[in-house]
Amino acid sequence: MRITKPTIGILTLSMISLSGIFITPVIGLVAEAFPQASLSSVQMIVSVSTLTALVGAWCTGKLVQLFSRKTVALLGVAGVLVFGFLPFIAHSSLSVVIALSGCLGVCLGLINNTLPAFISDHYDVEQRQGMMGKQVAFASIGAMVFIYAAGMLGTIAWYYAYLVYLFAAVVLLVCWFTLPKDAVGEDGSRDERKFSIAQALTPRVLFLLVAGFFFLIANNAYSNNLALLVAQNNLGDSGTAGLATTIGQLGGLIAGLLIGRLAKRITNHLLMLGFVIEGVALLVVGFAPNLLVLVVGCFFVGAGLSVYYAQAPFLITVLEKPYLIPLGIAAMTTANALGGFASPVVVNAINGLFGSTAAGAMCIGAAMALIVAVVLGMTNYQKHCLDAVR
Repeated sequence: MRITKPTIGILTLSMISLSGIFITPVIGLVAEAFPQASLSSVQMIVSVSTLTALVGAWCTGKLVQLFSRKTVALLGVAGVLVFGFLPFIAHSSLSVVIALSGCLGVCLGLINNTLPAFISDHYDVEQRQGMMGKQVAFASIGAMVFIYAAGMLGTIAWYYAYLVYLFAAVVLLVCWFTLPKDAVGEDGSRDERKFSIAQALTPRVLFLLVAGFFFLIANNAYSNNLALLVAQNNLGDSGTAGLATTIGQLGGLIAGLLIGRLAKRITNHLLMLGFVIEGVALLVVGFAPNLLVLVVGCFFVGAGLSVYYAQAPFLITVLEKPYLIPLGIAAMTTANALGGFASPVVVNAINGLFGSTAAGAMCIGAAMALIVAVVLGMTNYQKHCLDAVR
């Protein structure tokens, strides 16, 4: 694939598309800084951004009718810079930090809803799946670097982890010069015919949304509890958690780069494979007796996440009519956001019946991922989706 300015812009923008989880290594330190707060409240500094991202996702469809898609993306990057950095200054109140994380999530919604549209515009169906894999790979690179950096900075003080969001200034500059400036309204909304969300929510799309909801519950059980598991099992400190999470992003990076090749071999079951990898990896993490086994599990958790995030948007772009793709992506983002937001509540409620350990949370997430994998396999879901397109 030829390296073009849009490619550079898309991949650079992708590096902060997972910035809602950059500060996961310091969850344990935040809990220590606010001992009066419940665990679920502390975990909200990560999970709330996945919920508020849906606000940005649904706003994107309207904003691209008023501004160019490039302007909307740059607005999202600027918001990540501002709201990501502010907790470094205003960190005396957990409520303020959670509120700023919520604002960050809105901006991430703008970014993550414009990225598939940029890819759909500039790459045909043959190239699209490979490019989406590369987009996920670069998202993993960004998460890998900045989660590790946040863990290291967190050893100074937990709020120093928020300095990693200053990198958004570099992303803003690069995207300013490389992202193509489309005409205002140049997306599916330029089609004059009236359409509704009901048209976008076909049975196959709804099935994908439900699967994504449970995938994010499972994955956020990992994100929200990894630092706690490291502490509870005496495997290290916040720096160790940051390293383990970084290894997970490395797994996502490698899997993302291999998506194009995997798609040629197991096209009909690639989404199911993502759920299987995620479920098994969560079990490995939950029962890890030492740091080596832990990082191996984290590696494959990242790989499973990468496969899901490459496949789900791709399936939306092939299942929906072109003018319905923005609504389909917004619906997918909403399902993912709701799953991520519900994760600490659902997982902690179930986990409370078994002792409320971080390892227990990992097992609950694993069970959810593997159950969905079985359903995907038994129904031949992806094969039916692709056969319909063919």
